Amino acid sequence: MNTAWAAEWLHRFSATDPTALMEMYADDVSFGDFALDQRVDGKLPARDFFAAFINPAERNNTFTLVDYSGDDRGGAVEWIWKAEHQAEFMGLPARGKDTVVRGVSVVTFRDGKVATQHDYWDARAVTLQLAKVP
Repeated sequence: MNTAWAAEWLHRFSATDPTALMEMYADDVSFGDFALDQRVDGKLPARDFFAAFINPAERNNTFTLVDYSGDDRGGAVEWIWKAEHQAEFMGLPARGKDTVVRGVSVVTFRDGKVATQHDYWDARAVTLQLAKVP
């Protein structure tokens, strides 16, 4: 995989429907978001998790590629996530607020599909941004 793949993958995370995104995942994908202490195994549970995350009633997401390092076995995708919140997030009032945070996804591939994905981002930075008066 390469930076073009990473940019397309992040573009699909910026959408409001997970259908195109899920085309990039193996059926038995293992996903973990360590900032949220969430883990799901399997394509359907991952689809449900991503659908909730990219739900426009919750937030509008824009992911921007910073860098990709890796090959066809796996790699790290560094990104910037901007969220325009429409509802509470992480138990905090967030409606009408924007947050921006950098993060990284560590991925492995099998047969050209994401087999594992581990996301790391600074939840504290997001909570501090949400705590500010708009």
